[in-house]
Amino acid sequence: MTLSQCVFICSVLISGLSLVKVAWAEVLDVSVGWTKPPYVIEQGDTGFELDMVKAIFAELGHEVRFVYVPFGRSNSLLKTQKVDAALTMNRRMDLAGAVLSEPYITYHNTAISLKKRNLKIHSVSALENYAVIGFQNASLVLGMEYRLATANSPLYIELPDQQKQVELLLSGKVDVVVMDINIFNHLSKAVLGQDQMPNVSVHHLFAASPYRIAFRDPALKDAFNLKMVQFKNSPAYYKLLHKYEFLQ
Repeated sequence: MTLSQCVFICSVLISGLSLVKVAWAEVLDVSVGWTKPPYVIEQGDTGFELDMVKAIFAELGHEVRFVYVPFGRSNSLLKTQKVDAALTMNRRMDLAGAVLSEPYITYHNTAISLKKRNLKIHSVSALENYAVIGFQNASLVLGMEYRLATANSPLYIELPDQQKQVELLLSGKVDVVVMDINIFNHLSKAVLGQDQMPNVSVHHLFAASPYRIAFRDPALKDAFNLKMVQFKNSPAYYKLLHKYEFLQ
């Protein structure tokens, strides 16, 4: 065997060992926000987002142990190395020492009103004319125009309990709720036991919000990105969309 052949074989073995390290079965601690159906359902570690993440990591040979934390705590857990990764992150967050995956999920925040009210809401600024209930931290997430409009509205409240948002709208006690369309679709069925989308108007005022996973290990991030692309082109992904009745 020549020297060049030995060098080639050694390089292949080293590359193989690197891949084995990434794929080696282990339990990963992954932080995630509190229950937010249909994306995150803490009871049973399920929901669209969690099921997808578990499936992708399983393909890499990993089990996942979810760590549920309040909004904003994931950063500190990553920095103190108490978790291996954190869900629902973006580039605006303080993630020194971590690396971000490609977007793995997209939230679609909308303004929703009862169709029978026939409200004309064609811009964010139009919200100042109505009683609005937003999700917790909406005024931080949705930008200055939203903050100014809701500051001038006759009523504006942010609620951590998103089912309460839905109940207030469907009972006619507020004019508009601001929340993710899939969360509304899921919770409105839970409140009244049937599909409510034909009874509401969805005002698409906000840009879609893509989210990434923050990793401490760049190699694990790269492996996740590759496997995520494969998963999203598989029948398993479309089964998840159907299972949770996602509106795209």
